Amino acid sequence: LMLVSWADTMMGAGLQYATSPGAAEDAVKLITVSVPTLGSKDVLVRQAASSLNHLDMLWDILLPSATFYAAEALWKAEGGFPKILGMDVSGTVVAVGKEVTKFSVGDQVWGFNAAGAVWDGSTLGGLAGHAWAQMVRVGQDAIGLKPKKLNFTEAGSVPLCGLTALSALKAVGAPWKSGATVVVLGATGGVGSLAVQIAKALGATRLIATASGSKADFVKSLGADEVIDYHTEQWFNSTRIADKSVDAVLDTVLQPGTGDRAYGKLKNGGGFVTLCTGIPRCGAPTPSWLNTLRRPSVRHTALRCASPPMGDCATVENLNELRDLAEAGRLRAQVQQTFKLEDIQAALAQFKAGHITGKIGLTMQDREEILV
Repeated sequence: LMLVSWADTMMGAGLQYATSPGAAEDAVKLITVSVPTLGSKDVLVRQAASSLNHLDMLWDILLPSATFYAAEALWKAEGGFPKILGMDVSGTVVAVGKEVTKFSVGDQVWGFNAAGAVWDGSTLGGLAGHAWAQMVRVGQDAIGLKPKKLNFTEAGSVPLCGLTALSALKAVGAPWKSGATVVVLGATGGVGSLAVQIAKALGATRLIATASGSKADFVKSLGADEVIDYHTEQWFNSTRIADKSVDAVLDTVLQPGTGDRAYGKLKNGGGFVTLCTGIPRCGAPTPSWLNTLRRPSVRHTALRCASPPMGDCATVENLNELRDLAEAGRLRAQVQQTFKLEDIQAALAQFKAGHITGKIGLTMQDREEILV
């Protein structure tokens, strides 16, 4: 039997108090908070690592600013401060609720705490997964066993982006039984670098990716057959990709007009998927109403990765599918740089600077443990 002891408090990174959207990023800091108490179906995970995601940047996604202020007023009324941020979970189970049947103390797990961002036991609509901390409480249905082939830092970079990539590809026809031509726009970012690998694993036979020319070899190492350098050519030029020649387009760049350009490239029966950039307004570059009328057989989706009942993206089934791909050597994590939790401001600055290959990782300080 392994018994793990820890203090009543822990370090986390987030917002101590309500602030303004313009000041929020600089206000993220280390905060001492209580270790979460468990509900009957909850698991307490000692975090080894997490990562930075667009969804963590609440000051950038809650638009316009009136939305941010309204959300903060709600959180304040609910006792939602201090607010520990972070969505990706990667660590070791140290305690389980009395009705937990799927995990035991000592299990190495990973996951995206989507459900906790909706309801964390005290705050409704808090939009924070509390994963930038030494301990995180998650429901047993929000996590899975970590792939053995990924270390904790690698595993902490995958869940949100990997689930998003997998669900996006399924929305446009994956798995493809008899091959497919797939375009991934933005193949070096968190979602794009995983989407290239997942698309190839799920049957894409011709994968065209856009990236900076300096990263072409990297993108080809992920499985891309062709790389279009967005600095020197437009992916939608008919000399590069013929009209009505593509089965699926996954857009992670989110430039205005992308949906309409994708419709020109898609075959009848093809699909376009893009990603929501904001809350509550999605803000994704979906095709025009006229284009959707002209091409009724082409489907389009703007994805926000949510857990049931809000959506079918952040599910254990999808998480386990990612684990199987990783164990089979079909999915590699891409962590450009890793920061310690106490260096959260440096990590945020690196994230904001952009042009990241893969993800920015975050590692937690080891807690004192007593193993009996």
